[in-house]
Amino acid sequence: MRETVTNLLKQEDALMLNSRNVYKVGFGPKTGANSFAQSGVKVAAALDRFPEFKSGFFSWEPFDLDELMNFDVLIFIKYIPDMNMLKALKVRGKVLILDYQDTFLYPSVYEKNVVRRILKWLYYCKTESYLSRAYAMLDGCMICTPLLRNVVIRAGMKPLELPRQIYNDENENVYKPFPMKTEGVVLYWTGVSLNQKQNEPIVPVLKRMHECHGCRILYDTDQIGEYNWIEYRMFDNKTWAKDILDADVAFRWRDTSNLQEFKDPNKVQGYMAAGLPVVIHPTASERLIVEDGKTGFFANSVAEFEYILLRLIQNPQLRHEVGMAAHAAVWKHSSLKIHVECLREHLLTLLGAP
Repeated sequence: MRETVTNLLKQEDALMLNSRNVYKVGFGPKTGANSFAQSGVKVAAALDRFPEFKSGFFSWEPFDLDELMNFDVLIFIKYIPDMNMLKALKVRGKVLILDYQDTFLYPSVYEKNVVRRILKWLYYCKTESYLSRAYAMLDGCMICTPLLRNVVIRAGMKPLELPRQIYNDENENVYKPFPMKTEGVVLYWTGVSLNQKQNEPIVPVLKRMHECHGCRILYDTDQIGEYNWIEYRMFDNKTWAKDILDADVAFRWRDTSNLQEFKDPNKVQGYMAAGLPVVIHPTASERLIVEDGKTGFFANSVAEFEYILLRLIQNPQLRHEVGMAAHAAVWKHSSLKIHVECLREHLLTLLGAP
């Protein structure tokens, strides 16, 4: 009986969708994070340019089932509702999607070694069992690197691959001008205060660049850190495309965690989009978008990091050539327009639209 009622509700919703041919897409939950501003607000506005979609937003803490029911498709950016709410939404035939961003699913899905994967599953059994059943109720998971394909499949979701949009759109036409200076070169990093610790291995190098070579070390972040020789500037998403042009060389270091290994390359992609040469201890996904020595540089040790920085500081022509090559390469494959066109195709397929 229950199954019959469920099927009738789904048929009713499907008939309603087909009758109006305009699908309501909800993005959320609404947060103050850059991920929501970029993949919620901006993507929603771009998706609304297609006549078959009308976008909106939903809140959380807690999620409101009545609010979620207003949409045909729900795109959860990093955070999903609890199991009961997911079940209620599925009963009404809603299309449920997780936008992976840099979330963390659960430990065992990131393990490549089968034995360690099983051991982790057993160790975290209760939590992982619950989460795997919740994720299995989703219709897909948006990922922007093929490296996450198997991770998402292990979690019981269908991977929906699409290129991550470039966050600093304005830098397609306004990018780093030719840098003549070799004094006061600005070495640049962005990130939340929680991630400032990732830079600890290279802090001595940055300090030498500051003290011995007159470099400015600039962090766009959300909290002032502990070093008085680093310039901490509050990150502002509205002015980032302009602020980033204060930099001459961008860098990114990482730790060895699974979270970092599978992280989207959106930060490095943003640096490249502004025409900056990047020096990175690369994640797997960053290796896919940066060509070492041509559109950026890989530093596999702290010593390499220092050597490459010195080359770039002393050679403005090299900074310009690599920065321009990076700019040309990244805009060819990634933009908000390309991202939304791919999203549209995924949505129409999941909706079974004609």
